[in-house]
Amino acid sequence: MANDQTMDATADTATDDAKKTDNTKLVTGQTVWVSNDGGTTDVPFPKPGEEYDFVIDVENTGELASGPFIVRFGLDDGSGSVKTFDVQQDAGLDPKATMRATYHYGQFTNDDVDYTLSVCIYSPSAPEKAIACAGTFGFNPHLNSTDSSSGSSDSSGSSDNSGSSDNSGSSDNSGSSDDTSSSDTSSSDGSSSDSSSDSSSN
Repeated sequence: MANDQTMDATADTATDDAKKTDNTKLVTGQTVWVSNDGGTTDVPFPKPGEEYDFVIDVENTGELASGPFIVRFGLDDGSGSVKTFDVQQDAGLDPKATMRATYHYGQFTNDDVDYTLSVCIYSPSAPEKAIACAGTFGFNPHLNSTDSSSGSSDSSGSSDNSGSSDNSGSSDNSGSSDDTSSSDTSSSDGSSSDSSSDSSSN
């Protein structure tokens, strides 16, 4: 009887441990970036009229799996208006695993606008408190336009490695996560979720 009670207690402890998650060890890549092919190619000088994605790599550096989390991209147009775009990772992330979060933004106009792109990670239970942020990326598509009236060769595209956690603004939740394990799904807005786990430690 005593042995049965000991086994039950051990099983309960194992179940409790399996339920433990830790989001505090989630980290981002160094700098957020823009891609024109779903998160493969880093485009340093975005142009008007082309389709682009916002991209960041996320790693769980801890010993426990993470719980669900949100990767929130923020696009500042220089006027004080910041639009936010969420990629939700409901499955969490295994210990030492990495994922690539990708949000399909679409096209930039040919207006002369200095954009700043930022990204942070949040827990659903604390959506205003950033867990980690990447460096920002500044760019002006108008300066990279081939038909720009100025004809200037001053292509704008700069990165800032000091992360920002101020991504307040309107939120759009249609994004995708690319969690390097092998499941490839497509969402209705054309963005895809390609999950893959990377067991290499930080």
